[in-house]
Amino acid sequence: MKTPNKRLIGLIVISIIQLVFPLFFIFAKEHVIETGKEYLFSMQPIDPYDFFQGRYVSLNVQPLTYSTTNHADLKRNDIVYAEFEQDTAGVKIKNLSHKKSEYSLKLKLYSEPKGTMRIRLPFNRFYLEENKAKSIEERLARNSDHANFIHVRILNGDFVMTDISSNGKSLITGKPVQLPALTQSN
Repeated sequence: MKTPNKRLIGLIVISIIQLVFPLFFIFAKEHVIETGKEYLFSMQPIDPYDFFQGRYVSLNVQPLTYSTTNHADLKRNDIVYAEFEQDTAGVKIKNLSHKKSEYSLKLKLYSEPKGTMRIRLPFNRFYLEENKAKSIEERLARNSDHANFIHVRILNGDFVMTDISSNGKSLITGKPVQLPALTQSN
C-alpha cells in the first residue's frame, strides 16, 4: 500500500473515532432522559453570569440531609449511591449505600458521616439560551415563595436535568408539568 493511502485510511479512522465518542455520550444522556426516574429537587434562584460560559440559572438546591446510626461503613470522600423518595416538598434521601441501584444517584461524601449528614448534590447550574436564562431568573426571583423545582432524571448513578418549574408550570416551555408520582423509589 502506498503512503498516501495509509494516511487517508488513518485520517478516516481518526475521523470516525472523533464522531463515535460524542455520539456515545449523547446516547448515554438520552437514555437517562428516556428511562430514568424523575425527581423534583426544591431550589431557590440566584442571578449568575459567567463571562466564559454564558448565562445560566444557578440552582440553589435546598440541602438534603441523611440520618444514620450505622455510619461505620461510610467514610469521608467515599463514593456512595443515594436512593430518593418523592414528596410534595421535593425529595428526601431514602437510602445511602455503596451499592448502585437502578434509580440511585452517584455522590461523594464531603464530610465525616456522623449522625445527620448534609449531602451535596452534583448539580448546581442549568445552562440555557441567553434570553431564556435571564427571563427564568427574573420569574424565579418574583416567585421565590412558590414551589420552585429542578426536574432531574436519574438512572444507574447518572443524572440529567430536564426542566425548571414554578407552581407546576415549566419555566422553559411555559406548559404545565407532569409531576412525578409521590411514591417511594425502587
